[in-house]
Amino acid sequence: MRRVLTLLASLAVIAGLTVVVPAPAQAAPGRGDTKDNPIIFVHGFAASGGHDCSSTWLNARTHLRNEGWTGPLSTFGYYGGSTNCTFQHDGNRDTSIHTVAHRLADVIYNEYSSNGLKVDVVAHSMGGLVIRSALLNVQRNTPGWPPYLYVEDVITLATPHEGAQDANFCAFWLQCRQMIPGSVFFDELEVLGTGTGGRPRLPVSAMGTDWTVMSSFEDDITLESSGVNVDASHRLQYNAAQCTGDEPGVEHGDFPRRVAGSFCVRIYTRVEGWTGWILQTSPVDRAYRGAYYNSSM
Repeated sequence: MRRVLTLLASLAVIAGLTVVVPAPAQAAPGRGDTKDNPIIFVHGFAASGGHDCSSTWLNARTHLRNEGWTGPLSTFGYYGGSTNCTFQHDGNRDTSIHTVAHRLADVIYNEYSSNGLKVDVVAHSMGGLVIRSALLNVQRNTPGWPPYLYVEDVITLATPHEGAQDANFCAFWLQCRQMIPGSVFFDELEVLGTGTGGRPRLPVSAMGTDWTVMSSFEDDITLESSGVNVDASHRLQYNAAQCTGDEPGVEHGDFPRRVAGSFCVRIYTRVEGWTGWILQTSPVDRAYRGAYYNSSM
């Protein structure tokens, strides 16, 4: 069936026609505060080798279990050198982020959406661009991609939504070139136009998708603005300098691992705007809350 849809879409492009992709056979799953959703964790860029998915996400998965999460907690790896990943794509740093996203979209569709199941996605760094591309290409009916996805929540941790300033230093790799601010890749991601405050709109799945994005002023990879300057329902920024105690800063590698302690953070919602700088829980705990709550943090 997928090949037929792809062929029809290709012929329609040639003929200047519009293809209407069939709606899912079953109704989209309902939204709700639930701890039984499957969650897929997606790692970030690796400067060498790959990621040990088990190690990268150990603290996050342990925290969710401690909070009573009953749904499957899976990982998606996309380097040939990555290990201990539930789902694996054997790419490399010259594999386009769109190609990685295609593989992730296939996993979500084949394992979950085609069976009427919804998932949440928690992604660190470049992993957030992977799920953003996956949802965008499916939403826009890109030929060859799954016909629909059911992704209830996406939480991105220090994702360079506007690019990574240091990507120029590794521009001999395609993925780094794609992450340079102003690249063609970001032009492709921003085709949905702008939303609240003129920030780029984020794609959604067939059931709608609630986005939570986080950044930190202590991050030496993703600028605090790049991590949150998209039209997400929930935006969080960490900045230890804004509070008066001895709260730790949150660096780039802390986002998928930091669990314990209090942190200086401000939180944005479309209804209330930004809070002041307050003490709140860790990035991992805020990711748990973003996946659990239907529409609030």
